[in-house]
Amino acid sequence: MTKEDAIAVKAVRKSTLKSLKLKKKLRISQIKKDAEAQIREINIQYADDPERLKAKYAASDYARSEKAKKRAEAKIAKEKKHQELLRKLRPYTIAEEIFSSIVQGIGAGLFIAATVLLVVASVTKVPQESKAVYTSLFASFGGVMILNYIMSVLHHALLNASAKEVFKRLCRICIFLVIASALMIYSYTAYIHNAVSAVYALVILGISAVICLVGIFMYAIGGSRMEIVNTVFNAVLGWAGFFICARLYHAITPKSFGMLVTSGVLFTTGLVFCSLRKVKFLHAIGDLIILTASVFMFYSFFFLY
Repeated sequence: MTKEDAIAVKAVRKSTLKSLKLKKKLRISQIKKDAEAQIREINIQYADDPERLKAKYAASDYARSEKAKKRAEAKIAKEKKHQELLRKLRPYTIAEEIFSSIVQGIGAGLFIAATVLLVVASVTKVPQESKAVYTSLFASFGGVMILNYIMSVLHHALLNASAKEVFKRLCRICIFLVIASALMIYSYTAYIHNAVSAVYALVILGISAVICLVGIFMYAIGGSRMEIVNTVFNAVLGWAGFFICARLYHAITPKSFGMLVTSGVLFTTGLVFCSLRKVKFLHAIGDLIILTASVFMFYSFFFLY
C-alpha cells in the first residue's frame, strides 16, 4: 500500500469514527429527551395539581432565553419539592372531612342568628351617637364570619382537589377579614371610651391592616405553601389587640373582657390543633375549638354594654 493510500484509509477511518461518535451522541441525547418526556408525563399524572405542573413544564419548553429557562427550571424544581412534601402529608379521611363540614355548617347557621342578635343589640343597647357605627361594624363582622364558614364547608365537603384548594384559600382570606373586623370593633370601643387616643387606635389598626393585606396576598398566591406563615400571621393579628388590653379592660364590661380573653386562648389552641395533621381527627377537633372561640367572641361583642 502506497503512502497516499495509507493516508486515505486513515482519513476514512477518522471520518467513520467521528460519524459514529456523532451518531452515538445524538442517540444518547434522544434517549435522554425521551426519558425526560416520560418522567414529565408520570410527574403530571400523579401530581396533586397536574395543570400547574404542566404549565411550569411548558414555561421551561418555551423559554426564549437561557436566563428565562433557568428560572423556569428552578420553578419546576420548587414545584416538584412542594408536590413531594404534599405527598408525605397524611390525607384527611372521609370521616374527618364530614365531621369538619358539619362543624363549619353549624358555625354558618349560628352566625346567621348571631349577626341578627348583634345588630339588634347595637340598636337597643348602644348609645345613640354610636349606634350607626356599631350596627355597621357588627353587620360586617357577622357577614364575613358567615362567609368564612360557608367557604370552609365547601372546602371540606368537595372532593375535587382544585376546588378544595380554591375554597381553602377563600376561607383563609375570610379569617384575616374576621380578625380585622374584630380589631376594628375593639379599637373603636376603646377610642370612644377615651381608653386610647385616636392616633393610638389608628396605629394599631394600620399595623393590623398591613399584616392582614400581606397575609391575604401571600396566601391567595402561595396557597398551602404559605400554611405556616399563614398560621403565624393569624396568631399575630389575633393578638394585636393585646397592645390595648390594659386600656380596653376599663372600656368594656368585665364579662365582655373575660369572653375576649377566652376567645383568644381558644383561637390560638385551635390553630395549634389544626396544624397537627399527623394525628387523626386533631384538625377536626381544632375546627370545633375555633368555632367555640368564635362563639365566645360573639358573646364578648354582645356584652360590650
